[in-house]
Amino acid sequence: MGSTERDTVIDDNEDDPIQASYDVYIKPQWEDGRQLYILQFPNRPSREDYSSTNSSLPIELRLKPKAGLVELDVPLDPWTNYDRTKGVQWGEAMRKSNAAKSNTGTAGGQGGSHGLAGGFGIGGVAPGPGRGRQVQEDSLAVQQEILDDFSGGITQQRVLTKQTLGGQVVPKESASPNYFIGAFRKGQLHLSPVDEIVQMRPQFHHIDATAELDRLARPRAEAGPAGAGARAIHMTVKTTGEGEEDGQDSMAERIKNAQEEKWQKMRYIDDNSDAAWETFEELFAQDTENLPKLESGIDDATYLDTISAPRDEARLSRAKLVENE
Repeated sequence: MGSTERDTVIDDNEDDPIQASYDVYIKPQWEDGRQLYILQFPNRPSREDYSSTNSSLPIELRLKPKAGLVELDVPLDPWTNYDRTKGVQWGEAMRKSNAAKSNTGTAGGQGGSHGLAGGFGIGGVAPGPGRGRQVQEDSLAVQQEILDDFSGGITQQRVLTKQTLGGQVVPKESASPNYFIGAFRKGQLHLSPVDEIVQMRPQFHHIDATAELDRLARPRAEAGPAGAGARAIHMTVKTTGEGEEDGQDSMAERIKNAQEEKWQKMRYIDDNSDAAWETFEELFAQDTENLPKLESGIDDATYLDTISAPRDEARLSRAKLVENE
């Protein structure tokens, strides 16, 4: 959808002259069902983006659309500024935890999950009879073997060589603004509507996996009374709107849904690749000469009322009296 033609006259004598003006075009949603996500990285400088240029091209992107969860695996360099002992400990914990989750069919399958995506471990594998000290000694022996052949441990994926970033989509409300991605070209601004916004932050899945293995290794008597499984947790929330009423949302239901939904694995394409540039070209509207013009459905006064605070009727009445006098 196109804009009105540029008809602004630039006056260099103004105190704040217009430097540039653009024809604005608004693109519709993607026709093939694709969605446009904005992934924000608040803990990462923009100059250090995750790309092949910075030797940090993401390994995998995962989505749980219904739960609104997104995870991104980025590589770690195990040869520079790296604690090998911790790397082996956490790598083994992740490997064993993911294997256990895959075997039991929990946490959405496909390699298991941790955190909210994995239901915070609620309803997971129950502690076994436990071998206590023997399990710990065996684990330390295995870790030492991996340290002795560190390169082989990396090849066998028994060392933590990736970091997981994750986030949940910003929920949409009736009063939420509509966001667009803008692309400039030759005096034109092309806007594409954004479907979801996610802030990606480091996820400590390796810590969760370590704690989970410690829990499973403890004797059953120490793990708590038998049969202590998932409990329904009710969270009270306020819904904004007319009258602002209180409502109850079952947190247990949300956790259950997130846990059961399977990950949709996506292929991450580097922003400097040919495929990325081809997609970038799709951000521009085609046949701009024949696009319909935008037409406002309201007049100026109605628009000002819409974006302004409610009118003070008493003040308006006094203003009209002054005008009549």
